[in-house]
Amino acid sequence: VAKYSIQARDTVIELQKPEQERILSVLAKSVGGTVQQWRNWMLQLSTYLTHQNGSIMEVLALWKNNVDKRFEGVEDCMICFSVIHGFNYSLPKKACRTCKKKFHSACLYKWFTSSNKSTCPLCCETFF
Repeated sequence: VAKYSIQARDTVIELQKPEQERILSVLAKSVGGTVQQWRNWMLQLSTYLTHQNGSIMEVLALWKNNVDKRFEGVEDCMICFSVIHGFNYSLPKKACRTCKKKFHSACLYKWFTSSNKSTCPLCCETFF
């Protein structure tokens, strides 16, 4: 169990390993942010643990960075719904000129290649 206090609020993350399983599960008890935001973070952390062989310390650092940036007012990438990118730890910096929403470069690249379009995932205008 890890506890992190920010702006007089506590956020708690719990990593559990059931006896018969080799994989850690991630649970959160949170204050601040939406339920959906915390679900997205927990999915990101679980994915990092299971598919990238991330260490517990790396997962805790990723979680802390997400919480810090969220409370600093950095908006989530509207593709992966995370502040900190799960693979390259970047912030959403590429903004659509029309809707002004920001995205991680890696998320936009994946969006453009999978959709075969160069349009914003939200407003569908051409992304420059």
